[in-house]
Amino acid sequence: MDTRDSDQRSEKTNRPINRRQFLKLASGMGIALGAGSLLAGCQSAPAQPAAPTSVPAAKPTTAGAAPASATVAPASAPAGTPKKGGILKIPVTADVNPWPPIGLIQNLMVNKSIFNGLVRYSASDWSPQPDLAEKWEVSKDGLTWTFFLKKGVTWHDGKPFTAEDVKYSIMTYADEKVNSILRGNLSPITKIDIVDPHTIKLTTKEPYSALVELLGYLTFMLPKHLLEGQQFTPSQFPQDFIKKPIGTGPFKFVENIPGNNVTLAANDNYHEGRPYLDSVVFKVVRDLNSTIAQVKTGELDLAFPTVAQLPALEGTPNLNIIERGVPEFRFFGMNYKDKDFGPWFADKRVRQALAHAVDTKGIMEQVAKGKAQRSNGPIAPAFKDWYVKDAPTFDYDPEKAKQILSDFGLKPDADKILAKDGKKFAFAFMVDQGQPERQQTSLIIQQNFKDIGIDAKVDALEFNEFMRRERVSKEFVAVCFYYMMPTTPALHSYWQTNGSTNEWGYSNPEVDKLFSEALTLFEPEKRKEVYQKVYKILAEEQSALFLYHPNELQAVNKRVKGFAETHYRDALLYLNKVWVDA
Repeated sequence: MDTRDSDQRSEKTNRPINRRQFLKLASGMGIALGAGSLLAGCQSAPAQPAAPTSVPAAKPTTAGAAPASATVAPASAPAGTPKKGGILKIPVTADVNPWPPIGLIQNLMVNKSIFNGLVRYSASDWSPQPDLAEKWEVSKDGLTWTFFLKKGVTWHDGKPFTAEDVKYSIMTYADEKVNSILRGNLSPITKIDIVDPHTIKLTTKEPYSALVELLGYLTFMLPKHLLEGQQFTPSQFPQDFIKKPIGTGPFKFVENIPGNNVTLAANDNYHEGRPYLDSVVFKVVRDLNSTIAQVKTGELDLAFPTVAQLPALEGTPNLNIIERGVPEFRFFGMNYKDKDFGPWFADKRVRQALAHAVDTKGIMEQVAKGKAQRSNGPIAPAFKDWYVKDAPTFDYDPEKAKQILSDFGLKPDADKILAKDGKKFAFAFMVDQGQPERQQTSLIIQQNFKDIGIDAKVDALEFNEFMRRERVSKEFVAVCFYYMMPTTPALHSYWQTNGSTNEWGYSNPEVDKLFSEALTLFEPEKRKEVYQKVYKILAEEQSALFLYHPNELQAVNKRVKGFAETHYRDALLYLNKVWVDA
């Protein structure tokens, strides 16, 4: 989401300042700030006499750092002078369709090497930092954001990157027909004005304090000259573009062999300078055990093992094993719009009963082997400044769960299955194949539910089919899954009514109101106060059954240098700085 320092510079002083100095300076003086700040250029919103400051990121000395219990090796610490040349080999678990509006993990891993966004998350504290935008500022009324683009940036085909591409990209992601997972993040934008080829203004109906934070989340810029005029849907992609994607990123597309690999080559004209590596190969390895075997032999340079696989890696001389905090949460989510059980799930008493029925601590011990933190909501402890310490959790108490469900009207039938009005509490819930931790979690939940009279079956699906049913067709009763979150508390698209990533259909007018209020606030403490209320409600209502926040494990070949000290998804934003020592 490490002992890392953000590069924050005041335009007035042009000297590095730390985060606390930055907040104090911005709040006290109302100065415009360079793009290295968290929310650069923030000035007063109309209802606030003091100038809004940037959103607090995790503290540089703690955010995303490996927990004290981890055995951490300095895998990404530079050793000697960076060398040019070489290939980096990274695993993906499924075939890649590099179409940015569709956010599947294997796609976005490749996309982060091919494309850039206006903003990217810092590897040091997860704050928004310059990418294709060199700086930005917001108007005094908090409604208009101006982004100043880097000059001299070109697409891989040599065409110039301009504000026209920015406007086209944002409009594409916000298009309901495209139905991108980013639509909710961008829907507050009501107007896009191109000032000149390197300046663009985004206007929102209400002040939108989280805009820059959310632009750092998978909002890759798209080439207007190659895509304009084409029609896209959630299942209809631009096939010619996917066969040869063109971005502005550090690596250029070479080939995509389904079932085998995606190969990228260094972009000699990258705006930050040519990468050290000659190429990056994303190798399709569907089985995690095969991934472990290949990283041990050097066929892969990186792997992301489960805790159960750690013993197989112990003592491997060519690997460093690293443990990091990550903005991820594991959950059991229910479909509130399911025709059979949606009305039951929509009652918070049922969800609270299910939360009491699940032995979450047992799951953390058996599945995560203690390398996790108990979840009380979607925001992980690794995101220090936004973590809600006193949001409620629900202890494992099967008898209490049964009593709550009995009060709701669910009684054991002749088969000892809970039923109401002749309908048994019996359903199948989805989990993605090939992920031992989630599959083990599902089996424990299945048994926990059986213990209180719920007949739940595990439906393990191939990943792409899982995602189709969860995100596109909504053909599910419940899911055991995970989400990697944007590093912002502004998670409204997941929890507001009809949010673009609110797959479960959760709806609470009070939560809707609080999220909307928070988005109009720029001052960190005022934002924090509102978001504390939001996430306490979500936890108390068990909008999903929040299970745990895993620690990410990385197995990195010792020849790999400069791999960013953050979770691997954000580390991929900085592959241009990676080099290999032969």
